[in-house]
Amino acid sequence: MEKEEKKLKFLYTTNYVHKQLIENEELLRTGLYSWISVFDGDVKRFQDLEPSDYEKYDVIHVNMSAQDLHIPQTIRDHIGPNSKTKIVCNNDYTCELWGASFDAPLAWKHYYDAADMIFGTEPYQVGALEILLNRKVHLITHPCFVKRLKTLSVPKVQNQIAVMAHRYDMNIVTPSIAVSNIPGYKTVLIGYEQGADKRGYVTQCCYNTILSGTNYMDFCNQLMESKVVVDPFTLTSQSRTGWDCAAMGVPMVGSDRNHSARICFPKTSCDPFDIKKIRELTLKLLNDEAFRKEVIDYAKNAVEIVNYENSKANYLKALEEGSPKLT
Repeated sequence: MEKEEKKLKFLYTTNYVHKQLIENEELLRTGLYSWISVFDGDVKRFQDLEPSDYEKYDVIHVNMSAQDLHIPQTIRDHIGPNSKTKIVCNNDYTCELWGASFDAPLAWKHYYDAADMIFGTEPYQVGALEILLNRKVHLITHPCFVKRLKTLSVPKVQNQIAVMAHRYDMNIVTPSIAVSNIPGYKTVLIGYEQGADKRGYVTQCCYNTILSGTNYMDFCNQLMESKVVVDPFTLTSQSRTGWDCAAMGVPMVGSDRNHSARICFPKTSCDPFDIKKIRELTLKLLNDEAFRKEVIDYAKNAVEIVNYENSKANYLKALEEGSPKLT
């Protein structure tokens, strides 16, 4: 009889807990909080922990956002260098946002020195961190509940083309040119945040319908209702939209700067400012059924790389290897 695998005691800790993701969305949304589900772990505010709590866990995971940078070293100071508790640090901030989000990069090294394992969520970020920290940085994208997404009931697909908005770059006007005036199709902008848009009156002219950001379940329905999704995100991100569309069988024209698009939609991704190419790919997905099926089938297979089982295996393999110095 095979020996039952010991359950790893996992804690994600932060100074700010997104309660909506836990209480309203039940940790279903693709991304950082999915690690809690993958390991059936806990999430707790760091200020609510006592130092005596640290070594109750096998792994303490910290996302290195600006308000949480101090956490790994604070924990290390209490548990010492030889504790069985492993500290994992990840950075999922796209490189373009580092200057606005953090202090001078050389100051980060002290914070990361406390980690047993370090990972990033897209290749360019990983490379930059390895040079900065002189340590092994693993490429591990945040998980996606692929199994659940593949079983969702598909709502009636509308004759609409959806464009994904991102508050970090607000690249929403030029993509509208690519999808405008296609006979028989309306356009919809999803994930829109009015407060981040300095020229909202221009945006209103560009789409038939504009939908603000919403809960994850409604967002999934918005994607599935669309004949084609265009995600023109200009930053070098993993981009969760690519994983979600792939798992739900929604064809996407993606940005070649996004890791999920490169993995799942290699034949329908291009530069996010290549408007002519975006339109060409959108039209091909609308009018060529064989190509559309090929794109969907490829994506549904490729997205398994970030399912819960594979994400857990990649995380544990990286944890075993650790993040030693490179030189």
